[in-house]
Amino acid sequence: MQPDVVTALNDWELEWDRVQKTAIKTLQTAFIPLARAKTPTYCCAITLEYDHADLGSGKLCLDDHGRVTIDFGDLPNGVIAEAMDAAFGIARFNGAEKALGECGPGTYSYDCETTGADFEVVLGTAEVGKFCANFVTVPDATVILDCLSTAAKRR
Repeated sequence: MQPDVVTALNDWELEWDRVQKTAIKTLQTAFIPLARAKTPTYCCAITLEYDHADLGSGKLCLDDHGRVTIDFGDLPNGVIAEAMDAAFGIARFNGAEKALGECGPGTYSYDCETTGADFEVVLGTAEVGKFCANFVTVPDATVILDCLSTAAKRR
């Protein structure tokens, strides 16, 4: 490779590393229980995870394209419902014609045509459910995580 191209690529890599570190800090600030996984468990080199008595457990990974995958389980239904309504608005999810907290147990999904992200909420019959999301931008994931944190503080 030409020396200028090598230099430009190295500059890009340094900047990308900085962006990823900032993304990790941002995501952890929005959802404090998240900690860096000792060994990545998804396909991504950057995996954050948590295990919390009141918030269940879960994993989040940041891929090499700056997209986030979230897989949280055993979250209280009320926390999930309040957070999703705050982050997305009422009746955004397929199958939810009203606030998620009023919909009852079931699986609700939303595919964002703008970003290509997809979301799934499962409100369980035992008052705990799960939240999964794929291909979410860091800013959008941060909003969702902050909404989950805020909803959890109210409970």
